[in-house]
Amino acid sequence: MTWQVRNQGMTMDYAPDPTDEWAGHDPHAIMRCPGQPDHVWQQNHCGVFYSADGAQHWQKVSAPDAGVHFGFPVAVDPKDGRTAWLVPGQSDAQRTTIGQGLFVARTEDGGESWRQLRKGLPQQNTFDVVYRHALHNSGDTLAFGSTTGNVYVSEDCGESWQTVANNLPPVYSVRFG
Repeated sequence: MTWQVRNQGMTMDYAPDPTDEWAGHDPHAIMRCPGQPDHVWQQNHCGVFYSADGAQHWQKVSAPDAGVHFGFPVAVDPKDGRTAWLVPGQSDAQRTTIGQGLFVARTEDGGESWRQLRKGLPQQNTFDVVYRHALHNSGDTLAFGSTTGNVYVSEDCGESWQTVANNLPPVYSVRFG
């Protein structure tokens, strides 16, 4: 019956008024923590945003120096809303890996700091892009697939990765059953 605007704190770098709450936002992924539903994550063209109050207020938690800014998917720990994973890309204009090496970024403190998790992922001549629904987690296990047809799995919260498939058609979605 009623709607509320929930964009306070998000910015649109490309808009005449970057703080406009109504128009122009283009979320790539919005994920809520099942065990702490007030913790919500969003990634879009202008960065990574985090809310600890049910999306009433957002904080930009991008870390461009750590490669965390542009990308599509977000996965959130099912019990700890401050823990999230992303697979960053270079930029909106260059949709590929950063520096031709693939990594997953993880925060455990609501985006205050980020770690690049690379063990087991290709680090040379890699051009994988991971779309909105192609990263998923179940407990300590994460999986993602790329537009270049590669699928990777981690059973230790992203610390290390194994390739489970190559040369598939583009992977648009990965989900645990």
